[in-house]
Amino acid sequence: MVGVAHLHHQALCASATSRRAWGPGLHHVLDGRTGLPTTDVLAAWVIADDAAVADALATALFVTAPHRLADAHRFTYVRLGADGRIDASPDFDGELFT
Repeated sequence: MVGVAHLHHQALCASATSRRAWGPGLHHVLDGRTGLPTTDVLAAWVIADDAAVADALATALFVTAPHRLADAHRFTYVRLGADGRIDASPDFDGELFT
């Protein structure tokens, strides 16, 4: 557990490399530019008004910087990096256990 999120008639979706893994470094989240499993992010959580948007953004955050998605979508996020660092949007409504 990395924290607690407060939802207000919103959707929370997550994506992680720990599920659907076939071996060290082999998992289902692929970088479309290389065709290889992503390596920098282990998990991402997104809060948005719509579950489909939250789900898509949670996966997109593995390969895209949050600020590049913010122009097109309203959301907050938390990402867990492969280095153990937690990155969260400044307006994330919740508590992170860091």
